[in-house]
Amino acid sequence: MRRKGTDKMKRDQSAIGQISSRSFQNSKGRNIVAVCAIVLTALMFTTLFVLSQSIEQNLIQMTFRQVGFDTHVSIKNIEEEQAKKIAAHPDVQQMGTSIVLALAENRELSGQQVEMRYAGEAYAAHCFALPTTGHMPQSDDEIALDDITLDRLGIPHEIGQQVTLEWRKDMNSDKYTTSTFTLCGFWEGNTHASASMAWVSEGFANSVCNTLPGIPTGICGLRMVQISLYSDKNIEGVMDGILADTGLTELHYGLNLAYDSALKEQAFSEMLPMYGGMLLVFLAGYMIIYNIFQISVTADIQFYGKLKTLGTSKKQLKRLIFRQANRLCFIGIPVGLLFGYLLAVVLVPVLIVRQDTATVAANPFVFLGSALFAWLTVLVSCLRPAMLAGKVSPMEALRYNDASGSSKRKIKRGQNGASVFRMALANLGRNRKRTALVICSLTLGLVLLSSFYAKNASFDIDKYLETLTLSDFMISDGTSDDYINGYDPQGTTLSHKLMAQVEAFDGLESTGKLYSQETTVSISPQALENIKRFYGIDGRLDSMKNDTAWTNGYNSAVTTGEAASTVYGTDGLIWDVFSDTRYLMDGTFDPALFATGKYVVAVGVGDDDYSEQMPTFSVGEVVEIDGKKFTVMSIVYPLESVFGGAASFPFSLDLVIPADAFSELYPQNTLRKLYFNVSENRIDAAQSMLTEYQRTVDSSMPIVSRASMEKQYEEQTRSASIMGNAISVVIALVGILNFINSMITAIVSRKKEFAMLQSVGMTKKQLRKMLIFEGLDYAVLTLLCAYTASTIAVGVAVRAMVADGFSTFQFTLTPLLICTPILFAFAIIIPYICFKNLERQSVVQRLQGINCI
Repeated sequence: MRRKGTDKMKRDQSAIGQISSRSFQNSKGRNIVAVCAIVLTALMFTTLFVLSQSIEQNLIQMTFRQVGFDTHVSIKNIEEEQAKKIAAHPDVQQMGTSIVLALAENRELSGQQVEMRYAGEAYAAHCFALPTTGHMPQSDDEIALDDITLDRLGIPHEIGQQVTLEWRKDMNSDKYTTSTFTLCGFWEGNTHASASMAWVSEGFANSVCNTLPGIPTGICGLRMVQISLYSDKNIEGVMDGILADTGLTELHYGLNLAYDSALKEQAFSEMLPMYGGMLLVFLAGYMIIYNIFQISVTADIQFYGKLKTLGTSKKQLKRLIFRQANRLCFIGIPVGLLFGYLLAVVLVPVLIVRQDTATVAANPFVFLGSALFAWLTVLVSCLRPAMLAGKVSPMEALRYNDASGSSKRKIKRGQNGASVFRMALANLGRNRKRTALVICSLTLGLVLLSSFYAKNASFDIDKYLETLTLSDFMISDGTSDDYINGYDPQGTTLSHKLMAQVEAFDGLESTGKLYSQETTVSISPQALENIKRFYGIDGRLDSMKNDTAWTNGYNSAVTTGEAASTVYGTDGLIWDVFSDTRYLMDGTFDPALFATGKYVVAVGVGDDDYSEQMPTFSVGEVVEIDGKKFTVMSIVYPLESVFGGAASFPFSLDLVIPADAFSELYPQNTLRKLYFNVSENRIDAAQSMLTEYQRTVDSSMPIVSRASMEKQYEEQTRSASIMGNAISVVIALVGILNFINSMITAIVSRKKEFAMLQSVGMTKKQLRKMLIFEGLDYAVLTLLCAYTASTIAVGVAVRAMVADGFSTFQFTLTPLLICTPILFAFAIIIPYICFKNLERQSVVQRLQGINCI
């Protein structure tokens, strides 16, 4: 009996398989549309999975490069014997060792930290600083450098070149040592790290550091190790165990920031758009695939009714539909995976602009996850159509007329019969669910496209650039951003020769000069009250406790009544910023009065609430700067493009006076920054002039141009723009595919009905017109919904999204305006083509029910 039951089951499965195959072959048109939908769904899932994984991997790689190494743990100031004990522990996979000597302090290297060190190859490799040309130093006169340092020194990238470095054995001493080495290796520099490495041999390092008496108080001889474990799970627990086992619990180790929980949170926040995109892709994929199978079931409902008459069970009918779905998945998903990965390969370098090279994730789990999500989307989409096929009775199937419910509305007749337009409109109401699904699918893509476009169009390049540069060009002293040795107020980068070149440049429109000097000022009782009140509320003082230097400066100012101050001397176009109400936090700025040299402008803090009194001198107070008194005219916002750069005192009351008054107080000081604007047609020439000066005269001179900032802006906004538009376009394509599928299937499934209409007098022209009107009705209803929803989405949601930051809201529905004629074209062309295909059969053939697909 059991064997008979098994044989019957096999025969049933075989019969279902044969029916499924024949039904599949007889529905080639629907299958092509379904496969296209599955390909699109799998493509987007794959692309989004690969992008999300790539973003996470590249974020980790970026952090590795920023911190300067990719091992799990680093330990500073460790003895050689201690390092050997840790290296011998079974939980340690690899250890690299380095000995620090000094900082290279050549004038050409101002603003760049170059650390002279010895390191083993393992340490150098994990620091992204292993020579790719040549080798690590072996003899005492050899050195290996990155190309960044070579360029700053003006040395060709050739083995054997002579390299001269100036350095100090004791950083607290003024005695410099000059050493000349032979270049034995070089590599591409890490532009994201805070320091470059200058590798010397172990023998040279020992000979230098061992000559220092006793334990050196500086950095010379400092031994550091980097440790790689076998896993990045529970790094701190493993390291604590290693130190406990070796008896070195007094050592302090540093965890690589790439493995910190904060980075995981950042990675999650950066991948949120991808997860949102996956949800939208699932929704769009569900809409079309559900509609395809729903239409397929309703079109073949009589076929399923006949199968039920022959004894097919509900379960077997469901299996038949899921079998067809799996067959379509077998074709569509691999194609979608392939094209999705290829699309991701193109998009990853475009989206990830913070690295020189972007890695594309390609592990098997990405493809398995994408395939699984696409397959689940298809299965979920098939649930309701399968239930409909299983529930239908043979009698219901014979009476089925593709209408979602009964309608008592009568179509009004004209003088020459029923209105073709009204018939087309009535046909849409026959299956309202299908009509609503198609309209929703199309509307979703159009609304998203409009929203992303409006958001991108609202980015304001001028707002962005104002915070970064005041002019077409900004050139600075080489020490202006030297956070290691500090700014030299008597630097020589902006020489008289350069100034003469700029002032004589053909096309020069305006200039602005900036000087600076650090000093100390007495705090008035009013200013002291302002400072205490400002930092005493909203937990501001508590939030600064981790910054020891700032906290010490604050406490010293409050206790002694004196504070560090950076005094800036300004003129020219810088004053235009002080006059701008957007950056004026209190008071007013009068350029004529300010030029008299009797007034000072105080600099506030970066707080958006200008209603509060800033923690500095109040407007109208008198401030004494190195023996000369000034009256506070106004308080301005601390623009990075003006007040940014190296400073010795984190807590400082910054003040601005005219350049002439500054020169009277500090006659020996030289320019810190020079701003200048040129005519539009001379920008390239000005850039060439500065680049040539930088190349031939002073490689340490930083150049910031408006053009370079615009490029940076485009890179920062490119990721969100492309990703959002790509998802929107794909969803819009899914909607159009849904529309095409619905129109084709609706026409083909009603071939008998059309034949009957023609048999009672409807002409081909009238029938064609009715079908075109149906398409136009779809388009009109979709556009009405899209324009309404887009107006709300753009006017409310997008406006709220761009309220802050570098944006100025712009209401625009340009994508809808572009899509409108395209949608109308589809609405006319698709019914026309379908009708031409329908005409291949005669009215009699269609009445007899011969399949035309």
